[in-house]
Amino acid sequence: MYVEFSDVDLGLVVSLATLREVLKGMNVAGRRWWISSDPHGAAEDGFITIAHGTQGCVDRLNTLHFRVPVVGNGEWKARTDRLILMFEPSTTTAEEPGFYLQNDRVLEDPVEDLFRFLQPVEQALIARLMATD
Repeated sequence: MYVEFSDVDLGLVVSLATLREVLKGMNVAGRRWWISSDPHGAAEDGFITIAHGTQGCVDRLNTLHFRVPVVGNGEWKARTDRLILMFEPSTTTAEEPGFYLQNDRVLEDPVEDLFRFLQPVEQALIARLMATD
C-alpha cells in the first residue's frame, strides 16, 4: 500500500503496542476495535488492518476493516509492537465499503464508515496522551 503523505496537515502517530492497549478498552454501543492483520507483514505491506464492529462477524453490516499506514521504525523486526502507525483521514482507507439498512434499502456511505471508525480511535488516543501528563 503506497500512501501519499503530502496532504497530511495533522495526524496522530502511535506505536502498535500502545494502540493495542487503547483498542482493548474501546467499546462504543457494543462495537469494538481490534488488530485484524498479522503485524509481521506490516513493513512489507505498508499498513496494519484494524477491524471495527462485532468481533467474529464477517459481513459488512456488522464489521469493517481499515488500513492504517506504517510510517516507520527501523527496529520493527525485533519487536512488532514498536511499529509506528499514523491515524489521519487521508491516509486511512477501508478495505471495502460498509452497508447500512435504511427504509428497507441497502446503502453505502464511505464517509460515515471512516467517521465511525476513526473518530473514536482518535478520541481514545488523545485521552491516553492527556492522561500521561
